[in-house]
Amino acid sequence: MTTIENIEVTVESGNPLAQVFVTIRASDGTTGQGEAWWGIPDRDMPGRSALPIASTIENLITPRLLGKKSGEIERHWFDLWDFGYRYADQGIFLMGMSGIDIALWDLLAKQLGIPVVQILGGQVHESIQAYASLPPLRDTDTVVAETQRAMEHGITAVKLHEVEATYVHVLRDTFGDELEIMVDVNGHFNLQEATAFGLDIRTRGITWFEEPIRPMRDHATIKKVAVETGLPIAAGENEYTVSDFNKLLTSDAVTYLQPEITKIGGLTAAKRINPLVELYNVALSPHNFRIGPSLYASIHWAMSSPMTAWMEVPWIQGEFAGRMALPPLKDGRVYLPEGSGLGLDSAH
Repeated sequence: MTTIENIEVTVESGNPLAQVFVTIRASDGTTGQGEAWWGIPDRDMPGRSALPIASTIENLITPRLLGKKSGEIERHWFDLWDFGYRYADQGIFLMGMSGIDIALWDLLAKQLGIPVVQILGGQVHESIQAYASLPPLRDTDTVVAETQRAMEHGITAVKLHEVEATYVHVLRDTFGDELEIMVDVNGHFNLQEATAFGLDIRTRGITWFEEPIRPMRDHATIKKVAVETGLPIAAGENEYTVSDFNKLLTSDAVTYLQPEITKIGGLTAAKRINPLVELYNVALSPHNFRIGPSLYASIHWAMSSPMTAWMEVPWIQGEFAGRMALPPLKDGRVYLPEGSGLGLDSAH
């Protein structure tokens, strides 16, 4: 078995988004690519918020892995988990672990000459329905234009990141029932505001209302929004551990579960969430808003779970920092990238 020879971390900045890339090189020369969480948007200094995550990988995680066997992914995950608990079982350390873990899975699958999904248990779906995830645009004409652009690519579902109900009404009036609409307010509201917003849009055929309140992990209040508005709720991108997801699902607050692969600990953690999704009989829709290794890893994960309902596709003008292409799309559905590992060779 090969050993881990080198780990390289790079922060590439767009505006306002950044990406944290991890490249692991094994002793046979094979490389694996991963991606960690990128922090928060920062228009004043793009990439600044990603630096603590990159530093955690370089200074705390990398020294524990160099020289170790590259294929012992579960062992490395638990060793890092045990070590990282001293810093916190959530947050930046786990984000750094995510990038490392994704890269190790990519590396192993490349060495075996097979797609990652095959070592996750095999491919359940030939394709998954996609939705175009629009950034916050704050302009109705632009929202309509970007929705039209998505529909011209065969995508008939969009997610809004807007906090005014007007955008929902405009899209429904413009595109009718041929368009599915998701609404993500990123925890912008308190209970009263979220309820009023939800009641305003609930007759417009909304697929889900995402992260309706702050704090975003207040499961009991999320449940209240679901009950009072009658809308399906999507949440989970700000949960970290299997225990966190169990608490969220026990609350019976969500219809769609949205783990973020760059926060939970990568594909190793994702595998452990799959049985919970089946146990609580909710739909899986991995959260992701970057075009890079994290999106491709999310696709492999989604393809391995029978509970997957939707695949988020970032829908922005211009390039992400990694300058990678969207995954294969046809008739509004996402297909598995070609090639071994995560299929990133086809992304450039």
